[in-house]
Amino acid sequence: MTTSFSPVLRPLSLAEVLDQAIRLYRNNFTKFIGILAIPYIPLIVLQTAMSYLMTSSVADYMLDPASSTYPTTLFNTSYWLGLLGTMMAAILQFIFVQGVATAALTRAVADNYIGKSTDIFGAYRSLGSSWFRLLMALVLAGLLTLVLFVWTIIPCVGWITGPGMLVFLFAIVVPLIAPVIVLERHGAWDSLQRAWTLSRSRFWWMIGFVFILYLFSQIVITGPTALAGFVLQILLPTSSTTFAQPLLATVLQALVTMIFSLLYLPLQLTAITLVYFDLRIRSEGLDLALQTSEKPAEESSAVFLPEITAVPQPGLITWTEVGYFTLLTIGGVAIYALILSVFAGALMAFSPL
Repeated sequence: MTTSFSPVLRPLSLAEVLDQAIRLYRNNFTKFIGILAIPYIPLIVLQTAMSYLMTSSVADYMLDPASSTYPTTLFNTSYWLGLLGTMMAAILQFIFVQGVATAALTRAVADNYIGKSTDIFGAYRSLGSSWFRLLMALVLAGLLTLVLFVWTIIPCVGWITGPGMLVFLFAIVVPLIAPVIVLERHGAWDSLQRAWTLSRSRFWWMIGFVFILYLFSQIVITGPTALAGFVLQILLPTSSTTFAQPLLATVLQALVTMIFSLLYLPLQLTAITLVYFDLRIRSEGLDLALQTSEKPAEESSAVFLPEITAVPQPGLITWTEVGYFTLLTIGGVAIYALILSVFAGALMAFSPL
């Protein structure tokens, strides 16, 4: 069974990529959310419950420090069970959400984009070892982050280039690792290099793309979450005699964040996967390879994309890219300073004389 979505296998503008991502997500709304929801919802509920347990264990001391001994309250069984449970939930979320679910959703997005319908469980069944390689690549990206952090604290050259490198790594290179591993079957280190090779081919276009995604996430997740927190503060005012209301507000706000994140994350991964296609179409002619494939798109699997000899790339990093990272750092600092100035001006304008 094929989907009604018609892929556009040609170079796309930024607006067209977003339009195609929204259309694809809308046509597979239940499927894409279901793939992510299978591990995401239970783990978020577990993490919220453990946080509640840990926080409630110190509630008595926070309400009346004179009535209890802080070390005794802090090191009780409930606190440590909550802390251990929170850590375990974070580890499981890394494995099953960032690894397994991300790989399955990438597979489903790619298959549906080229015309092959994949259901929720079919996406999981087809993973093989790609989820494990994705986890290993993310671990390597974390180690590379430590290296770049050391580079960032080097006076002068590190100060002006390191922050830009860190932003580009986390915002652009790391998200592209999932489609590279799932659709090209590269190893962990090779996928990291491959993601950098693809993203560097359109450096500033990718910066603009992730910036728009960031703004959209603020609208979809941060805005509703902040509004929910404000409403909960009104409906559940803090009481000096009980700690239940603040805890309940924290739990409810965590659940609101989970709901809106579950709605947004599949769209984000859909857009990233379509950008992967667009980068390969522009640099390697992937559209022609798919159109001339022996099997029609609806009968082929996106996991086995045609092998294409990539255009030879320069070294690991060029002086031009060093300049790009410098401009990215300076631009980030300038934007941050502007935001602080606007915020400080607003405080001064509304503060009483």
